[in-house]
Amino acid sequence: MTTIIPFDAAADWPSPDMTIGQPIRPPAPVMSASEFGQVFGPWGEWIKSAAETKNAPADYVAVSLLATASAAIGNSRWAVPWQGWREPPVLWAMLVGDPSAGKSPALDAVLDPVKELERDLSDEYRRARQEWDAENELAAFSLAQWKADAKTALADGGEPPEKPESADAGPPPVRERICITDITTEKVADLLSRTWRGLLLARDELSGWLSSMDRYNGGGDRPFWLEAYGGRSYTIDRKNSPEPIVVDHLSVAIVGGTQPDKLSALLVKCDDDGLLARFMTVFPDSVPLCRPASTLDEARAIGAIKALRGLSYATDEQGNRRPFFVHFTDEAATALQAFREQCRVWEADASGLFKSHIGKMPGLVVRVANVLAHLDWAAVPDGEPVTSINADHVGRACHFVGEYLRPHAYRAYGSAKTPPEVQGAKVIADIIRSEGLRLFKVRDIQKRGRTGLASAGDVKAALAVLLDADWLREIKKTSGGRPMVSYAVNPKLEVSK
Repeated sequence: MTTIIPFDAAADWPSPDMTIGQPIRPPAPVMSASEFGQVFGPWGEWIKSAAETKNAPADYVAVSLLATASAAIGNSRWAVPWQGWREPPVLWAMLVGDPSAGKSPALDAVLDPVKELERDLSDEYRRARQEWDAENELAAFSLAQWKADAKTALADGGEPPEKPESADAGPPPVRERICITDITTEKVADLLSRTWRGLLLARDELSGWLSSMDRYNGGGDRPFWLEAYGGRSYTIDRKNSPEPIVVDHLSVAIVGGTQPDKLSALLVKCDDDGLLARFMTVFPDSVPLCRPASTLDEARAIGAIKALRGLSYATDEQGNRRPFFVHFTDEAATALQAFREQCRVWEADASGLFKSHIGKMPGLVVRVANVLAHLDWAAVPDGEPVTSINADHVGRACHFVGEYLRPHAYRAYGSAKTPPEVQGAKVIADIIRSEGLRLFKVRDIQKRGRTGLASAGDVKAALAVLLDADWLREIKKTSGGRPMVSYAVNPKLEVSK
């Protein structure tokens, strides 16, 4: 008896290469135990213990702690490497990894203590508000009596009495904030105008926030956030109020995570305005799943953040608040200059966003050195205050930024810039899968008007990549003239119907 085998169009096709368009990433850099201890000093063991407790890479906890500490210091302490150069401590941290890499648990290790402090601040605000409401109510009675007395005095031709101090309860208390999640730029500016010190923006997923900046207001949010890194003065004019919001020092630290594919998509779309280049980016390998053997010392982090937030500010000749300026020692300035010269060498071999990142590393070193110096101080109860930033602080920061964060940044986005034909192949691959294409010609792709695929030559170059990846096959038909070329899609690909 003859067995009839059903026709299977896919049987004649190899499996397609589904990695098409994905960047080839270098291995994750790893810091040795001795290096880790040298860089983070008294916080090295806490970071490792917190990472073990959360079953997350220590890299995530480390940069989360640095960014959070920078927000706690805020505008109270700015670093001065030399005359004419002042840097706020503001740090932005991006945790890159797959959904199960442990980004959120690592963030929780640092942000949960912040939430505890925010609950304390909320309780303090409620008590202060209740007291103010009571005083304001009494002030209203006093004000009403004064108005009546003044009216009577004027009616009798006499001098009205002076307004008593009891008739004014003063401004209401301000609700202090440390951390914000998703609020408008106007609200951020309003908070900073009232609290002055600085804020921490914490997001589980940064890519959505970053990509939404250009969705409204013609991209107006991007200049705001660029200024928020620099700590400069900023003014927002409000439509519904004659008074603008004036911020003396627009300082917002940022920490959050994203996935590699979302970051790659973001990098392809964004302009190199320096926004992404400002992030401390870590992209470690995932750690093995295990049951933690230690517990998180949350009290230590709470104490440190509270101490950093308690740092006093300076005042100018008019009595306005301003940062204390912490100067570099001569040895520290010399070390920084050597690092700047090394960055110039690294820049010569870099391109695109990675080049932009390297260009900002000297300023990042200044900020990290400032934060490390104050974290050292916060780790020791009743320790000596930071009066200068020395060569040890700068050396630790240079090693961390130059030898560790730099290869992490290259792994995250320095290698993500693919050749034009590969980018075009990825666009066509998306069209095939989303539209369910099975057979098409070059002009079918051209007429869609996608960036980088306007000419027949661009389309053919991208199709050559897909042919090599076994996504397509050429079908040529000859009818006496030039052959007509179509492209058949691999039946093994899952496409939308």
